[in-house]
Amino acid sequence: MMNNLQLSRTGAASLSPSPIVEINGQLKYKSDCMTPEYFARSPFTIELYGDRVRVDHFVPILPDANSAIQYSDRLVELGAAIAEGPGEWPNEFCPEDEPFPDDLAMYFISFVLPAGGILVLLAPHAPHDRLDRDRRASGDNAVPHIAIQVNDMHSAAQHWRQKGFIPLSAQPQDDGCLCQWFLRNWAGQVIELIRRQPGGQDTFSCQNIRGLRLSEVEQ
Repeated sequence: MMNNLQLSRTGAASLSPSPIVEINGQLKYKSDCMTPEYFARSPFTIELYGDRVRVDHFVPILPDANSAIQYSDRLVELGAAIAEGPGEWPNEFCPEDEPFPDDLAMYFISFVLPAGGILVLLAPHAPHDRLDRDRRASGDNAVPHIAIQVNDMHSAAQHWRQKGFIPLSAQPQDDGCLCQWFLRNWAGQVIELIRRQPGGQDTFSCQNIRGLRLSEVEQ
């Protein structure tokens, strides 16, 4: 029975080549797809773990903030529009929040691309912080997570459970505008299920991201 989060089963229609390849349960960006030029025209309907899905946002990690700024400048030249940031999360996004472990901070900026999809750039906020350690351990082409658009959050989570993904928190993070849930598989790959209000372009709220980030690293 097809779950309502899926656009269709694989093979129902031809897809543009995905920028992502699966290797033993983990996701990697193809090397020639890690450029601003590629993401500016990237498809957002792709095959993922045997399903045809609609990607809400891709998330590459850059080595440092300067690399992210240079990447961002090129995206803007190609017609992308900044949606969130740039800045260091959480200090420059959620300054009123309770103190958060400095090791989990990160440089963050998101874009709405010419084709309508969203790209989130992350970078370590300091050498050897958690994001930097994860990037070095997983490689430059690692996919820290990929966000998949869904309609029914709990039905979608059950569908991905059947593929070996386990929710990282008891319930999704839901601020009333964005509903988000991180899940992880046997290989350590994280996916995000996301349901947003029509027309919204934010990829996080201060309420949601705190819970998501903690769930991601506490497992």
